[in-house]
Amino acid sequence: MAAVTQVSTEPELRDHVAAGAVITSHTLQHLYGHAFWVILPTIYAALGLNPITAGLIGTVRQVGSGVSSTVGGFLVDRLQHRRLVILYLSLIAMGLGYFLVGLAPTYVLILAALGVASIAGSIWHPTARGLLSQTYPQRRGFMITVDRSAGSVGDSAGPLLAGWLVAYLLWQQIFLAAFPLALLFAFLLWRLLRRSEAFQNVGARSRGQARPFREQVRDLMGLFRENRRILSLLILIKAVAGFGQGGLFLWLPLYLSEYVGMSTAGIGFHLALLTAMGTITNPAFGYLSDRIGRMPVIAIVLAAKVGIAVLLALSGAGLIFTLLVAVMGAFNFVVNPLVQAWALDIAHGRKLEGSTLGVLDGANFIFTGIGPLMVGVVVAAWGFESLFWYIAALSAAALVVVMFTLPFARAGWTNRM
Repeated sequence: MAAVTQVSTEPELRDHVAAGAVITSHTLQHLYGHAFWVILPTIYAALGLNPITAGLIGTVRQVGSGVSSTVGGFLVDRLQHRRLVILYLSLIAMGLGYFLVGLAPTYVLILAALGVASIAGSIWHPTARGLLSQTYPQRRGFMITVDRSAGSVGDSAGPLLAGWLVAYLLWQQIFLAAFPLALLFAFLLWRLLRRSEAFQNVGARSRGQARPFREQVRDLMGLFRENRRILSLLILIKAVAGFGQGGLFLWLPLYLSEYVGMSTAGIGFHLALLTAMGTITNPAFGYLSDRIGRMPVIAIVLAAKVGIAVLLALSGAGLIFTLLVAVMGAFNFVVNPLVQAWALDIAHGRKLEGSTLGVLDGANFIFTGIGPLMVGVVVAAWGFESLFWYIAALSAAALVVVMFTLPFARAGWTNRM
């Protein structure tokens, strides 16, 4: 198995600034991605949707992301020296997708436009996190969770802004602003990355000597064959956890609107709470995982999610419910980046970062995509209050899977460098 030695140059100040630009740009993707969930009840009423058709919106977004993430991750590794260009194009295409949502006159065209935005966003993740992983191998868990925290900033700001703007603007106008914003972010990102020697040089050794397709497939299959047990379990953890989380952001606003009778501003506030604490806790968990290992931190997070989901189901509504939503935000987005960091520990030095993340994210997005549709079936059968029992059950199932990683956890951790 051919291994490629990484450039060992310590990142300088301008490289840290460039990394900050990559991480900050991630915020825009999540800004619109989660603003959509606040606007969804308006679309739900305007188009006369039902729980199944509403669930299909989440499924289209996530399944499209899963398929393109797997394929895109593979292509990113083949085009190592073009990854910065891929970042810019991904950001612009995402803005174009949401712009088309604002123009779309029918439910079917909205689905298609959301598919464009989701595909663009899914290609961003293996590209950006592969670059961060190669540039900061000793702080991989921390950097990837910081990137996730930037997403959480967008996750929090998007619902708050949408809840406020929808009172003054048509929901279509909110989405039309996505494209000019994406162009601005892409321009600023280009200006900063072109000044960073580390980001310009990462993958430069592949320029003019692209790995043959068969060799890349062979290397990827070899990686999974050598580490099949731990990587299979990581995929399963992501899949089961994603299956439980897949319906939360779609169905929480509908639960608050249809079951609790909450206003759009209140819904935006609760969705912001669901992500706000993660901006602080995600890097903390990432830092801890760099020190004590990925598996124990993942187990703690999943156990916490089980307990909080049960308490949410029992609380119904009111102040306690609001506080529990905020606490859930501290744990909600930790599992995915830690599983990614663990997989990148194993893939270190092989120039397979995009392919490895693509396979993992493909499995995750497919299951998070099925999740909203499954919750739609559950809600149609047992009512909106069944949402939190569903999340608790799937988080518990993921925790059981984590327990099966115990025999392989030490091997996975010692392979990190």
